[in-house]
This record gives sequence, C-alpha cells and structure tokens, in this order.
Amino acid sequence: MESVFNQIQNHYDELSSTEQLVIDFILKYDDVPNLKLKIIQENLHISAPTIIRAIKKLQYQSFTEFKYALINNRSLDAKTSSEQTFEGMIHLTTLDFARTIEMMDKNTLLNIATIILESRRIFCVGIGSSASVVNSLNRKLKNIGLWSNDYTEVFPIRDIPDVATKQDCLLLFSLSGNEKQIVDVVSECKVQGAKIISITGFSSNPLATLSDISLLVHQSIQKRKKLRSRLMLSVASEIIFETVLLVKEATNENTL
Repeated sequence: MESVFNQIQNHYDELSSTEQLVIDFILKYDDVPNLKLKIIQENLHISAPTIIRAIKKLQYQSFTEFKYALINNRSLDAKTSSEQTFEGMIHLTTLDFARTIEMMDKNTLLNIATIILESRRIFCVGIGSSASVVNSLNRKLKNIGLWSNDYTEVFPIRDIPDVATKQDCLLLFSLSGNEKQIVDVVSECKVQGAKIISITGFSSNPLATLSDISLLVHQSIQKRKKLRSRLMLSVASEIIFETVLLVKEATNENTL
C-alpha cells in the first residue's frame, strides 16, 4: 500500500466534513500509539461507526491498521521535539518536507497543470506570509508566456469576482484555508464558473471544500501562532510549476 500520507491526499476529498474532523484529530493527537476509539468519540462526540467509515475510505480496514500505518510513516518524537532548538527545527522541517512530498499525488498535479495551461487568465492569490509564494509562482508563469497576475492585498482580491469568468482559474495559497476575505471571493468566483485550485495546510478548511482541486501540504504543529513557515507551500508551488513545464513540453511535442 502507498504511504499513509499519500492515501490521505488521494482520498481526503471523499470524506464528509465530520469524517475529515476525525482524520484531522488523529493526525494532531500527541500520543497516537495510545490513542483509542473512545478518546476520539469523547472529544469529537462522534460515533465509532463514523470513525471506522472515515478510516475505510482511506483504504484501511480497521482503526488499528490505520494507527500503525501512521506510526510507521513518521517519527512521533517530532511532536515533542522543541522547534526552539536547532536540532528540533531541522528535524521538524525534514519531516514536514518528506510528508509533503508523499502527499504530492501525480494525477492531482497533472490536473492542476492542465487547468493552468488551458485557462485564459490565472489569478494567483495569497495574503500575509503566503504572498511571497504567490509572487514567485506568478513570475514563473509569466516567464513561460501565460497570462498571470498576483493578488496579495485585500482590495485587489476583493475585485477578482468582477472580472473572473469560467475561462479563468484561481490559484490560491493559504496555510489555514480560513481567511474570510479569500473564502468570500472564492465563493463568488465559483458561482461564475471559474476553476478553483487551492493549496492549503492539512486540515478540513472552507477553502479546500470550495475548491475544484485541493492540494494539501503537511505542517507540523508549532507552539507559535504567528510567523509560521510557508516553506511547504513553496515546495508545493515549485512542484506545480515543474509539472506545468512537463505538461507544456509534452503538449508541444505532440503538436509537432
């Protein structure tokens, strides 16, 4: 079977919002080896059949099988490693990178690249610390001849629904997937038929739910709430761009 994080990426969209809460809770739990169904039930007020159904949708036959697959795919001491030490910071970054790469599903990336190349216009959107990721990808898309613009401030983002059509796509980067300004804009653009592609941290979030395609990255839980690293969003951005180049080159060769 594929890695547990790859399985989650492939099937996460098939889960209901309640089932997504179950998987999010398990991934964030500090002591997975000692996690029991009863703990999930008591914390989320969700029945055991719902928990098992969520796990089976990820292609695991039991709670125990999923739990040990998760244990085998990651070093749980990363949860207790202090990011305040150099060694702890390097350890967390290395694990986040490995898990994010595992979650980069080939078919999802090919679909994203195809939409980008077929769109009349690409609206690259991200605010706060995600703006640097958006700026970088926007420049690269422009350099290969695509119509692309970056939107990193609230007022320009607010105006996107006035011009976006079903021939366009929105490429959104958000670690939380919860920024109200972006979610409201996406809702309006979706009604108008624009394609919505989101890259968010791993969680059930409104932005991923609204998207036609959602790509998830892994972000270890950190004590600090501000200045959280966007490195994994940058990793996803780089892989998306490289996939665009591969699809573009393949299309050109087939055309000749």
